[in-house]
Amino acid sequence: MQARLDAVRRWMADNERDALYVTHPPNVRYLSGFRGEPAALFVDHDRAILITHDRSSRWARAQTSTFEVICDPDPVVHAGKLMEGPALRIGVDHHIPHTTLLSLRGAWNRHTLEPSDGIESLRRIKSEAEIAILRDSQAINERIFRRVLEHIRPGMTERAAQGVMLAEMAADEAVDGPSFTPIVASAGNAWEIHHQPDSTVLRQGDMVILDLGVMHAGYASDMTRTICLGPATDAMREIHSLVGRAQQAAFDAIRHGISAYAADAAARSVIEAAGHGSAFTHGLGHGIGLETHDAGLRMSPSARDTELRNGMAVTVEPGVYLEDRFGVRTEDVVIVREDGIDNLTTFTHELIELPT
Repeated sequence: MQARLDAVRRWMADNERDALYVTHPPNVRYLSGFRGEPAALFVDHDRAILITHDRSSRWARAQTSTFEVICDPDPVVHAGKLMEGPALRIGVDHHIPHTTLLSLRGAWNRHTLEPSDGIESLRRIKSEAEIAILRDSQAINERIFRRVLEHIRPGMTERAAQGVMLAEMAADEAVDGPSFTPIVASAGNAWEIHHQPDSTVLRQGDMVILDLGVMHAGYASDMTRTICLGPATDAMREIHSLVGRAQQAAFDAIRHGISAYAADAAARSVIEAAGHGSAFTHGLGHGIGLETHDAGLRMSPSARDTELRNGMAVTVEPGVYLEDRFGVRTEDVVIVREDGIDNLTTFTHELIELPT
């Protein structure tokens, strides 16, 4: 944790911040080690203070060695006392709601407050210890996915299939909880790429997108596979193969120094060449770590200025969605390396045709 604190202070110096005020839970955990709430961090070039409620103080002191723990039910007031003296330029979490920022500006009106992404910029590069946890999280997710497949069958609803996912997660002692609300999208419902499962009944012959992830030791996993309930049609096989080739093109392209735009373009060009460019309706992937969608890292047609760097963890999830028919998405989590990728996902990329 001390190395992270030192890195944040270097970021503060480079970006002319006198102090940081942090309340976003993943950022609090990343910098201090404290996993509880409520919590606010105040960091300047000399002090590192964690402000929490007295009911959480025992856990806070046990979980952090780099921060002084202060108990105060009003962290804004306490942080204000820490900022007595000359006017300061203070960075606050860019996640902070606008109304809260206005309140802080009112309380700390002598100081200049600016939303800052200093901690997120550090979180984008994962340590080898973090990568090991991400690998474990992904393996647990795959284990759960295999168990889920044993229960999916025609006649059940999408919502029931989602319930199976959640039940299997709850039954696994290694799982902290879901990393996002699981997605089950059958047949034409796949057109809505983040479709929330409803009462739609799974039918024989349906293509079904299953997207799930877990939190393990504080780190997220994420995986999507598209299955068929029974034998797939030639058209289904063709689109599934196309998405697989697009994903492989991205795998071949991703390495340290490539732009996130170029990674997206590698996959998108394969789908466009097959005449389905308009059916790939989202970006290639996103950062992943303490959050399922780690802030500030997207691979998409608009990400020309984002450079992929060694140690970044990203999802690679091309998809093709045919309106009112079916959709296919395949998603893996990979680590960007100097000369390619380290794929944390081991689950098969072959089309799964469940016996019915």
